[in-house]
Amino acid sequence: MHIKFLAVLAAGFAAVAAQGAMAADLPTKAPIYKAPPAPVWSWTGFYLGGYAGVGLNQSHGFDPTGAAAGDVEYLGTGFTGGGTVGYNWQIDSHWVIGAEGDFGYLGLSHESLQYNDGLTVNSKTSWLGTLRGRIGYSSGPTLTYVTGGAAWVHFTDSISNLGAAVPASVESTKTKLGWTVGSGVETRLGGNWTVKSESLYVDAGRGDTLLDPTGLFSLEADKHRYLVQRFGVNYLFGGTPAGPLPQTNWQGFFVGAVAGSAATQTRVSSADPTVALGELGNTGTGFTGGIIAGYNWQFAPQWVVGVEGDFSWLGIDHSVNDYNDPFAHYDLKTRWLATARARLGYSTGPALLYVTGGAAWVNYEETWHSPNSNPAFPTASSTKTAGGYAVGGGIETEFTLFGLLGPGWLSRSEYLYVNVGDGDTLTQAGFPVVADHQFHLFRGAIVYRFGG
Repeated sequence: MHIKFLAVLAAGFAAVAAQGAMAADLPTKAPIYKAPPAPVWSWTGFYLGGYAGVGLNQSHGFDPTGAAAGDVEYLGTGFTGGGTVGYNWQIDSHWVIGAEGDFGYLGLSHESLQYNDGLTVNSKTSWLGTLRGRIGYSSGPTLTYVTGGAAWVHFTDSISNLGAAVPASVESTKTKLGWTVGSGVETRLGGNWTVKSESLYVDAGRGDTLLDPTGLFSLEADKHRYLVQRFGVNYLFGGTPAGPLPQTNWQGFFVGAVAGSAATQTRVSSADPTVALGELGNTGTGFTGGIIAGYNWQFAPQWVVGVEGDFSWLGIDHSVNDYNDPFAHYDLKTRWLATARARLGYSTGPALLYVTGGAAWVNYEETWHSPNSNPAFPTASSTKTAGGYAVGGGIETEFTLFGLLGPGWLSRSEYLYVNVGDGDTLTQAGFPVVADHQFHLFRGAIVYRFGG
């Protein structure tokens, strides 16, 4: 900005001098200097890369015959990683469209003995592939985009009735075509290298109906749904920037707003194996939004440390009815979430790539009704604020809102894993259970940095 200003000033000075020379009828004219053009960033080109991250199973099952009431909510969190290939077209100075495909491992599996039953269930994934379109807005070295298209998931659904007089198991393995939508941010690392943070929702539809050979149980996983958060590195062939990466001073106090989606992976287990065995899952989702504030110290040209805190509404309100138990159900309702965390980041110039971790608190209410239908026993409930920890990472970039905002505004794409441990033991009609509480947050933030 200062270089451009000085160049314009020099050009104006030269023009004035030239006019004076002509007025004096001098034989020569002073040259007129033009300001250098602003750097033009091009995202056009073919690219290859890789990614790694975390996936969540949000699948659901039920008995399609109606003989067994209730639901199965499959749990499972695991690693995902693979390769990416795509092509970008930059259609003007800011807008980019493209096509992208990826293929990778998706390792989600959780074998669960259903509460108060002899049935063990699992829905295990092996790999995920997608073919998607992308449309994004480029602020120069940073591309913010939405994406959507087709998805293929390879999974195995299984049930086992090992407690029967004749133990039996049955499974179905298939590759299903479904769909996916998501969003992300991609930024230049330098040269032709880029790094991205991306969140995807994947829906692969229905599976087969599995019938226990003993005839006691029937189960269909009618919704194969997954949440995926991944971080990737790409190499862009072509699209070389016209100049060096712009540098950002990240130091200073900041305050802003944060919002996104949240999902729980809550496992409700029997607290007394002499009364009942097994567990049930609760995989509710909801909106989260609130405020955030913190301070960054840029202690080296590329390295930043900081502290931050946030307080947010956490709107998960989900009930699950236990499979084959018409009266047993567990309800979870969250109210708010707070964290106090440290950050360590690497500055690419226009972006800050960071990891974060610290303390977390969640306020929630949980209720439990056992398989006993006697109305003389009231539903057990507990409301508490539980403490635990949060870890995650993200990408933070300068935010211009289509050129409407000035310096100091920043946006981020962030994933947080929050674990606040076991809740209280809930006992209803002599059936005690305890739930562990884990949450996954997929969120963005807009903050204003003072100074810097």
